[in-house]
Amino acid sequence: MIEISQLRVTLESVVLSSIMKLDKSSMDKLFDLMIMMVKYQLKVATGPREIILITLNHIDAMRDMVSDVNAQKCVSMVHQMVVNFYGCLTFDEVWNVRQCCLKELEPYNVRVSILLRRGLQNDDASFNIIPQKYDEKYSEHKNTLATMRIKDVSPETCCGGSFDTFGDRKTLLGKNIYLPTYGLTENARRDSQQFLRDCGAKAELGMLAVQLGTEEANYERPFTLNLLSNMDEENVNNSNREIDAEGNNKRSNVGSGKPKLNEDYKAKLDTAYADFFEDEQDLKRNMDLLDLLDEIE
Repeated sequence: MIEISQLRVTLESVVLSSIMKLDKSSMDKLFDLMIMMVKYQLKVATGPREIILITLNHIDAMRDMVSDVNAQKCVSMVHQMVVNFYGCLTFDEVWNVRQCCLKELEPYNVRVSILLRRGLQNDDASFNIIPQKYDEKYSEHKNTLATMRIKDVSPETCCGGSFDTFGDRKTLLGKNIYLPTYGLTENARRDSQQFLRDCGAKAELGMLAVQLGTEEANYERPFTLNLLSNMDEENVNNSNREIDAEGNNKRSNVGSGKPKLNEDYKAKLDTAYADFFEDEQDLKRNMDLLDLLDEIE
């Protein structure tokens, strides 16, 4: 097994292959984040077969990231190599691999905010073992399975989980924990995605109407949330009404015949449009990759 220092060199090369540039402090935090997520997955794994399924979940994620046909073939080849190699090992051999990895990662004890928020980690950086849908219960069947090869045992004996290229892995470990649909059932995931799409479409259409100055004047919002410092009282409910001499309410923009043009939004749109033509060298500016991921404490 390679040393952690060698592993870090490889991961740094991967990170720095993009336009993202990280200083040493940010790289340290990113490396700790990756190490702790791997440590968590190994720690809560319920059996040797799940260790392989976790690896296949990572490979599935890589397959989803690439569109090139040759790259897809390479990922599929790696998938088959993993299945062929570890499938020929015994349950006890795979479990010993897990133990060796955890021993190597023992000095790393960092709190990760995503795990803390989900109740998967404690303030002392230890992990909470929360029962999941997938549970091999290997400790209970160790005497029977220890000397048997992985590929010689039916998946259903170990709580299922497919080794096929596009099979159902059953376990959540190894999947993207940052996704809002993480941990949801298939039906709940579809409902959640549809709900997010509907909300997003309505919000974007409403914002576009405001920016173009074509929002209907007779629309009354149930409430108004002021998030911009340059918004005045004209955006508050009923604030665009004027009281005439007889006490009747009239819209301030009734009779104008033209949609009101918001000059502030127009200026911002012009600025955003101009940004598309900035020199490509600006893309090489330093960026903190952790701002795009998550906090690590």
